[in-house]
Amino acid sequence: MEEMKSNMSMLGLENTDMHNYINKLVNELRSDIEVYEQLKALNLTVGEVKENIARLTDFKEDYNYCKKCPGIDKCDKRTPHLQIKILKEGNYISSNYEPCSKILEKIKIDNKYLCADFPEEWKYSSLKTLDKSAARKPVIKEFASILKGSSFQWLYLIGNHNIGKSFTLVTFANEYANMKNTQVAVVSTPNLVKSLAEMAYSDKDEFSKQMVLLSDVNLLVMDDFGSEYKNEFIRDNIIFPLLNDRAKKNKLTFFASDFTLDEIKKLYSIGKNSGEIMGKQLWKLLKNMCFEEYDLQGIALY
Repeated sequence: MEEMKSNMSMLGLENTDMHNYINKLVNELRSDIEVYEQLKALNLTVGEVKENIARLTDFKEDYNYCKKCPGIDKCDKRTPHLQIKILKEGNYISSNYEPCSKILEKIKIDNKYLCADFPEEWKYSSLKTLDKSAARKPVIKEFASILKGSSFQWLYLIGNHNIGKSFTLVTFANEYANMKNTQVAVVSTPNLVKSLAEMAYSDKDEFSKQMVLLSDVNLLVMDDFGSEYKNEFIRDNIIFPLLNDRAKKNKLTFFASDFTLDEIKKLYSIGKNSGEIMGKQLWKLLKNMCFEEYDLQGIALY
């Protein structure tokens, strides 16, 4: 009998402790103004709050972690890139997970690129933030005409390494994708050529598929053009067919290169059979589509 009384007494203490703990969590929930505002629309009763306090506390902690987001790459939650949402259907309270706004924005941005061979942070560059140096102004002016639809010329930027050619063209690609609501591609030409050349021998169907995709994308930026490995096969089956097809389809193509168009002609005048003729044909195509070369020597480093 005494043992039963002791057990009931202990149970009463445990219930009191639990009651006090739940009240403490409820008060913490009420005192968190932003979380309280998020939950207010659900019209929860005090009883519903207490019955679901564990779920609502998880929501509060998750909400406050995301409010001070350390960045997509540093998300250290048990469920990275997902946020808890509280739902009420009739008298039933539930929670589920939805992708966070930042990961949805990243997915939206990433989907604008068929290829994105450049630093991730460059995706957020825009004309508003681009340095308007004297050397860069003429090419920005021409790009503005392209955006308006009054020019369809290809852009060819030359200059040494680390003077902003690639960054400028990636910024243009960002702007074009946003304004035209279309997909773009930015490729490292050496990497692209290596990949396509390997595909041409190992997987001809995939090679053809990639060539079609690159040929059809509305804007293709070929970075480090001229630094790729060169031979007759690459010139006659990759570079020239791709650029010639894009020219026929009136698809915009921008280049960043260490080499002038005249130097490109010499570099691609290779092979025993009609090498100079094919090099000249590629040069003529580029000359006709690019009109001029923009020298970015002396602008800010990136």
